[in-house]
Amino acid sequence: MGNRATLEVINQDYSWQETPCYIYVHWSGSPETVTELVKGASSNMRKSDVNYATARLIAHICNYVEGGLSVGVQKNKEDWDNGHYVIDMSNGNIKNDDTLIAEGIQFGNF
Repeated sequence: MGNRATLEVINQDYSWQETPCYIYVHWSGSPETVTELVKGASSNMRKSDVNYATARLIAHICNYVEGGLSVGVQKNKEDWDNGHYVIDMSNGNIKNDDTLIAEGIQFGNF
């Protein structure tokens, strides 16, 4: 019933910054699509600020997804069809339930 997942943006170099929210996607949760979305937003994702980076990723996903549904924010991560993704800006890696699916992504350094 969908292609659901939650996404979390972190930066281990700034571990004191808490994840502001978890991004929920209903139809865009495959590893390939999540990687494409993160790469598409990466240059606007402020590497040193998890809050700004998360906002930029949400904006990019909302521009990708048509209509008013299928993207949300929530307080908790959940294990949906495609699990939970962690986007770590300190090393450019994306993990899906602890499995590395992308590495070396460059994020905005401003």
